[in-house]
Amino acid sequence: MWRARVLGSFLLLMDLDGTMWDHKNVTDLTPPFKRVSETKVVDSRGVEVNLYPEALKILLWARSSGAYVSSLSWNDPEKALGVLKAFGISDLFHQHMIENHPNKDIMISKLLSMLKSRGIQYPLCRIVYIDDRTIHLDSIYRNIGRIVFLQAWKDFKTHLEAIEAIEKRLRECHD
Repeated sequence: MWRARVLGSFLLLMDLDGTMWDHKNVTDLTPPFKRVSETKVVDSRGVEVNLYPEALKILLWARSSGAYVSSLSWNDPEKALGVLKAFGISDLFHQHMIENHPNKDIMISKLLSMLKSRGIQYPLCRIVYIDDRTIHLDSIYRNIGRIVFLQAWKDFKTHLEAIEAIEKRLRECHD
């Protein structure tokens, strides 16, 4: 079975609301979604969603570094995917774990099982989860284990700070 071991080989789990973009709950929005600028999408009522360029840069860096990238979001999947597609970034993710419930530990477990069935496993120290909130951590740590967590916009402000923090944690990983 192939196991992720090189520095660039890790699993990146990226929250969406408040992390990839400024809107806190795109489930509340009304499709269709229309891109009005490089970093702005509006719903049918004119409600704006602004993409965080720093988050996009983290995603692009992770992909170019060989990471397996998945969204991890408590949202209506159709609406969140609609926003991702409107921004033209849905294909930057290898997988989308978007479900309309707060149990991100269950979403992670499903993703890890799916990857394992493909012969891919990551040690906990190579699973990096970025979210603007900490509310899911207790259940993740209890049911998945102590993965690497970075709180968006608190533990880092720029993509360079995020990359530095991720690389530091990956170098410390001795699985």
